[in-house]
Amino acid sequence: MNGKRLEWSTQRKCKRANWEGKTCRMTGLRNGAKETNGWLDILNSRAFDARQQLYAGGKAFSNLHVRKLMQGEDLEPVKTIAEVWKYHTENIGSLIGKGYSKSTLKKYATCWNALTRYMKLRYRLTDIRLDQLDYKFIKEYEMWLKTDYGVINNTAIGMVRKVRVIIRLAMDYGWLKRDPFLPLRMKLDEVHRDYLTNAELSKLAVKRFSPKKLNMVRDMFLFSCYTGLAFSDTLALKQEDIINGEDGEPWLQTHRIKNNNRVRVPLLSPALKIIEFYKDHPRIDRGYLLPKISNQKANAYLKEITEKLDLHKRLTYHCARHTFATTVTLTNGVPIETVGQMLGHKNIRSTQHYARVTDTKVQVDMKPIKIRYEQQELKLSEDFFDE
Repeated sequence: MNGKRLEWSTQRKCKRANWEGKTCRMTGLRNGAKETNGWLDILNSRAFDARQQLYAGGKAFSNLHVRKLMQGEDLEPVKTIAEVWKYHTENIGSLIGKGYSKSTLKKYATCWNALTRYMKLRYRLTDIRLDQLDYKFIKEYEMWLKTDYGVINNTAIGMVRKVRVIIRLAMDYGWLKRDPFLPLRMKLDEVHRDYLTNAELSKLAVKRFSPKKLNMVRDMFLFSCYTGLAFSDTLALKQEDIINGEDGEPWLQTHRIKNNNRVRVPLLSPALKIIEFYKDHPRIDRGYLLPKISNQKANAYLKEITEKLDLHKRLTYHCARHTFATTVTLTNGVPIETVGQMLGHKNIRSTQHYARVTDTKVQVDMKPIKIRYEQQELKLSEDFFDE
């Protein structure tokens, strides 16, 4: 091709006297000539078909590509899942703070550790080619996570979905032709997250704890309850994030670290009091609104607070977002689409995981209907006695 010659063995031999140079075939019918000539015809046909297939692909190719395609070899080196995983996580690492958070990178590291452990135990491998992944591999990995690895259904699904992200990335780049996830169906279990009622919020707000560090953690938790901000977003708040809204009142305007979605929240009086209280606190870095503390320590202190208040709930900073969505906003008649905007969600489905219809909200919504039916019954009773 293009003036270049490539040679390889056909794995056949014959005597020089039995070879016809012009036709490139064996002469006669003896000494396996018919069989050898048939094999050469097959190779010739394969070469023609391979060249036509490469032409149809629209990309430049050489006689080496023809030979590889004829012999069933990969035209390009097949990527492994480790290579694509590394490529994806390196991209995430370069975008920390620009649409991704460190926690996302940590989750991918945890999932990769589980996947490599599975491959070692089941296949005695530390890596696997993408074209060797199939439905059986994925389904058995999901089952292994729930049994041997010992995680709950929703956690297992989250870990499998990380693998799906890698597979889809490989398909988008043309490194994989078929999707092993295509027949896979996974269903999340419904999760009921704890949230605080108005009475519990009030009890938490007036309680004075010892040691004093518990009071600081309590105040930051309350701030999230009244703003709906996640823990990392609360720590990142700066003075310039407080703006004057169109109503002339102070608002918070920031972007979520997790997904860079914009958040605008009117500041309620309890949140404003917390900001004012910590204005000159020694643990606040210059320009920031609230003290710094690690998420791990904060959640550990929240556990102590729960015990001291004798609350039969598991308090975490994520519980604060649920309290904002359920108790502070939805129960008080704020529409769910408005709640979603303040939480930094792009669709109502995400908000529905946070916002629940409480008994108080049901009571308020049903009160006009109860009054209407009571009036109807009273009228029917009066009509009955008039007769």
